[in-house]
Amino acid sequence: MINKEKLKKDKFYIINNGLGAPVKAQLLESPKQGRGWKTAVLMYVYGSSIGFYDEAGSVYASDILYEAYAG
Repeated sequence: MINKEKLKKDKFYIINNGLGAPVKAQLLESPKQGRGWKTAVLMYVYGSSIGFYDEAGSVYASDILYEAYAG
């Protein structure tokens, strides 16, 4: 699990939210809200990499594993 303070809008992350395998997703909103941090954030999940649809939706911040590096 990644530290919430390191999450940045528009970056790509690897998540594991029960789809069967880790999936790449793009963070669409800032996880900081007012004085605190959100427990669920809006992400665009690339489910097509494991045979599902690509969709935007809420993902628990605790399900974000690490940042996906291009390379």
